[in-house]
Amino acid sequence: MQVCRTDALARLVRSEIVQRIWALLLVAAGLAGTSAQAQVPTRTISTHGVRITVPDGWRRAGPLSYCSDPRQVLAISRRSDGAVILVLETREGSFPARSTFRLSPRPSRFEGCCGQPTGPGYQFTFRERGREFYAYVFSKDRAAAHGAVAILNTLRVS
Repeated sequence: MQVCRTDALARLVRSEIVQRIWALLLVAAGLAGTSAQAQVPTRTISTHGVRITVPDGWRRAGPLSYCSDPRQVLAISRRSDGAVILVLETREGSFPARSTFRLSPRPSRFEGCCGQPTGPGYQFTFRERGREFYAYVFSKDRAAAHGAVAILNTLRVS
C-alpha cells in the first residue's frame, strides 16, 4: 500500500534532505582543502636579494663556497637527513629563464670546487630578473631530494 504525502510535507522532506546533502558536501570540501603540508609551520629566509620559504627543520647553512664567481647567495640544510640547498650567482653565463625545478632521473656526482659539498646531487641553472644562478640540491636520499626541490621552487628573486 502506498502512502501519499501532502505537497507541503514532501517539500519539507526534500528540503531537509537537500540541507543534509549540502552540509555533507561543505564538510567534505573543507576536509579536502586541508592538507598536511598547509599545516606545517614555515618561515622565510632572505639574503642577497633572494628569499625562500622553508618548513621547520631547515636552517641557514653558513658559507659552503668561498668562490667570488659564482658567489654563494643562499645555503640551507636539514640536519635530520643531511639535505642541502645551495644557490650561487654568477656574472657570466647565458642560462635559460627559470621554470619549475624537477629532479633528473639520476643524481650527478659533484667534485666540490671552492669548498662546495661533494657527492650525489642535482644541479639547476636559471636566469631570473636579469640574474644568473646555479642551484644545487645535495642529498643521498631521493625522497629528501624531492622535498628539497619543492622548497627550491619557493625561491623568489628580487
